[in-house]
Order: sequence, then C-alpha cells, then structure tokens
Amino acid sequence: MNNNNNRNNNNGNNNDPNPWVTAAAVGLTGALVAGAVYMFSGTRQPQQPSTQNRPRIEPSRSSPSRGSERPNNPSEASVSSYLSDLLSRMSTSRGGSASNVTIEEIPNIPDNPNISNLNALLADIHVRYIKLTQFGIHYRVFDTIFQDLHKKMKEVDPYYRKYSSTVQFAGSHYDNLRIVKPDEFDMDIVIGLPLNIKTDPFNPAQSDIAIEPKAPGFVQLKMGVQFQRLPMRDNEEWLNNRAAYEWKDDSNYLLRSKFTDWFKSVVNKALNKFPMNINSRPIAYVEGVPYVIDKSESGPAVTLLISNASKSFKLDVDLVPCLKFPEDRWPISNSYREIPSRCKKDYWMVVGKPNEASPVVFDRMRSWRIALHNQERELMHNSYNLRQAIRFIKKLRDSLGMKKIASYYIKTLFFWEIEKINNSDYWQRNSPATLFKLMVGRLYEALVAGNIPYFWNKQNNLIGAVERKVLDDYKAKLQPLLAILEQPTQYKLVAKYLLTPAEFADYNARFLHI
Repeated sequence: MNNNNNRNNNNGNNNDPNPWVTAAAVGLTGALVAGAVYMFSGTRQPQQPSTQNRPRIEPSRSSPSRGSERPNNPSEASVSSYLSDLLSRMSTSRGGSASNVTIEEIPNIPDNPNISNLNALLADIHVRYIKLTQFGIHYRVFDTIFQDLHKKMKEVDPYYRKYSSTVQFAGSHYDNLRIVKPDEFDMDIVIGLPLNIKTDPFNPAQSDIAIEPKAPGFVQLKMGVQFQRLPMRDNEEWLNNRAAYEWKDDSNYLLRSKFTDWFKSVVNKALNKFPMNINSRPIAYVEGVPYVIDKSESGPAVTLLISNASKSFKLDVDLVPCLKFPEDRWPISNSYREIPSRCKKDYWMVVGKPNEASPVVFDRMRSWRIALHNQERELMHNSYNLRQAIRFIKKLRDSLGMKKIASYYIKTLFFWEIEKINNSDYWQRNSPATLFKLMVGRLYEALVAGNIPYFWNKQNNLIGAVERKVLDDYKAKLQPLLAILEQPTQYKLVAKYLLTPAEFADYNARFLHI
C-alpha cells in the first residue's frame, strides 16, 4: 500500500469536524476515573493495605545497582499504588494529568450520530463497541484483592518477601490497549536473583548467570561459580536465597518448571490465609461485598478467577512471574537489535515459557522466553492515534475470528511501522481512519508472506507455527475490506468487518441502513 496516500487525513477530506474531540475525550480516561476517584478522593475510602506492604513501582530510568541484588528499601522507594501509577500514565497519554481529573465522565453516545465519513464511523463504533465499560468496579476489586494477596505472599515466603518488590501491569491494560471490558488483567511479578549482575564474556562460568541464546526469542540461564557457591557464601542469607539455588538442575541450569512451581506454591499458601466460605473457597470483601477467589494454572501463570454470582461479576487476573536482568546485559547476541536510547528502562525480563518448536527435550525444559515489555511501551510513547489504530485492528481480528493472530503480533506490526516511519508526529498527525487503512494493509501483507518477524530478533517468525491454510483463510477475510478501503464512498461497509454479525445487524438497522 502506498504510504503517500496515507499522509492525508480521512482520504483527503480534512474539513469535516473531528469526531474524536467528543467521542475519544469521554473514553477510557473517564472510565478510569470511575474506578479510582472513590479510592483517591471519596469522603469514605475503603481500607487500604499499609504502604509498607505495597509493591514498589520502579522509578523510570534509574541506574541499576552493581553487585548482588539487594531488597529495595521501602523508605527510599516509591511505594505509591501501581493503580495510581496507571491512572497517571493513562491520563497523561490522553493529554491531561491525573491531578486535574476528579470526576467521572459518562460517555456521550449520541442517539443520532452524524456518520459522514470513515473517521466518524470509527469514532462511533469505538464509543459503542470498543471503549472499556464497567471500568471502576473491576479496578477496585482487583486492587483490593491483589494488595492483600501480595502482602500474604510476602508473609509466607522469605524469598518472595525479599526479591519481589516490583510488580507491574502487563498486556493490554498497561499498554492502554484493552478493549470492550476490563475483566482480564495481566500482572508481571518481577523477581530478582541473589546474583545476576556480574558477567565475564571471556569465561562465562565466572558470570553470576550465563545467558545463553538458543532459538530467537529464547534463552537458557546457567548458574556461574558464585551462584553455585550460595550454600557456602550466604551464611545468614541462605534461608532467604535457598529457593533460587533449588531452581537448578544437575548441570546448573535454572529450570523454568522449578521456578514456576515455587511461585505457584507461594500463591497457594497465601490464598490459604484468606477467609474461607462454606465450600472452603477463599473469599475477599471489597466495599462490604464478598468475592470468591478460585484459581487455575496455565503455563507459568496463576490465574485468579474472582467472582460474585449475585452481581454477575467475573474477573480473571493472570499473575506471571518473571526474572529480571540489567539492560547492560543486552543484547544477548549479535542477532538481537540494540535497545533504542529513548526506550531504555533499566532492566529486561525473561518469562518461564518453553520453546515448543525445539525438538530437544532439555532445551524445552531449560528455555525462557525474552520479554521487553517496558522497552516496547516506550516505543509507543506519545502516539495516541497509533494506539487507537491498534484497538481497531484488535476489534477487527476478534470480529473476523482470526484467533491465531495474538494481540502481541498486532503490536509487533506497529513496532516495525514505528521504526520504518521514524517520526512520532506521524502518529499524531494522521487520523485513525488513515492509520487503520494503512495497518489493515500491513496485516494483509504479513498473512500473504506468512511472516510477522519478532521486533527484537527478526529471525523469529511469530506466526511461523500457524498453518498456511489458516493464514489463507484470514487473508480471504481481509481482501474485500481492502477493496472497500480504497473507495471512500463505501466507508459504511467497513462496519461489516469491524462488528460481529449480531452487532452489525443492530448497528445497520439503527444507523447505517445499507
């Protein structure tokens, strides 16, 4: 698709009023306040856990400490709630500030929208079918229960208490890309290691941890000599650090399975400290309302299934344990790109996910997947219309049933476009309609090629395991939409692809009449 054609907003129709002034202005930030205003400015605030037990939000761009990792000192660290941190970031990403947002804004959904062009259509679909709803209660329930759980996890395990001072939102919420309902959360529990700073490229065995690249996007972690000597060198710290020492196999590789088993045991012990209902299921009270906490396990994550049947309330929270390494240990090999200077965030992470494509059993057992969530967020900094375009592509993916295209794959397409254009003003200057058209084309091109390269190492094809016939089916679904997007007068037909059949039938009958 020709980039020159995408530099003009709304296919050249620049005189139409911008519907995003009204539709987006009452979007996610207003809903966010619904969840936070009670907590921060209400006359009666729910009881909060002590700040001494609150997880630390690491200050941006601070210098990593040298030598062995030490627990963060709560008196020196910022212990503000990760929820208020999220409020601040999401508010400022909309051009405002957390301090001047004090009231809940109710979305203005017009009875008779003026749908005169593609931008107007997208704005109206966004406010009706994409913008987050029921935001406040989900965040209040999540914040209260997770704070209590985090406190109890520290009580039951000395290693978790010492090395888990950083937790952060992950996935679509932290990226400000969640759509429809905030009923799923991802939390990275960032775990430190007793030793992970020192590296000796000439004698890896002398490193604290040797990071061995395997398949693109995956590493293995091997304990160095000092790590192997923890039982002899730690003395009084041995009771704290013993857990990390026991994650190794006989060849001194850290096994993701032992790490995640340890983490899951900590969660289970903490849940056992909650009050139990008559069915012996943990319960937590939020604003006087009881919520049942069930759990499931999938891969490295523990998923909390929080519910209240009488209120038809459900919330799933994935807790994902990660190990962190300082950025001066990146890149791990020449096949990985350098972290752009504007994206540096002190540390990167690995998650205990196996490389399923490896034919070697030991490699699968020892593999860890690389995660640069913080750096990727910086790539998207100051790019509101880019984020809006991602939301539309995600909604398109959902409505067309393209289940094999994960949200991360969609973001990755945008990462490559950010690098290609290399101009942050581009994402502000061009309208959501222009960017939507551009990125539908990029998704189609990726399906034709059967390749979405991993941004940090293009040797890793994110859709390489998806069957060709599935990609061809997705490609066939997008072809008619591409033709429609080339005909500005046919803009209303875009709704057939962005909405599910049921949604489109209702929307068409009420507004479009096509």
